[in-house]
Amino acid sequence: MEDDTTFAALAEVLKPMNTTKDIADRCGIKESTLAHWRSDGIGPKFVKVGRTVMYPKEPMIEYFRDHLYQCTTEYEEE
Repeated sequence: MEDDTTFAALAEVLKPMNTTKDIADRCGIKESTLAHWRSDGIGPKFVKVGRTVMYPKEPMIEYFRDHLYQCTTEYEEE
């Protein structure tokens, strides 16, 4: 299945713990978008280590799996 291949590729490029820069570089999500999501409580789960925000690999993959849609009406219903 294509989705499994996509998520397997994502799993290969993510480290066990990823900084916002890692996510931006590997997933194409801007660091400012991640910051906005954190402040609104709508993004993937994260860990705060001092001032550093870290994203564990598995919650990132889970977040992407949970937000996989066929059409725009699917996410508008949430």
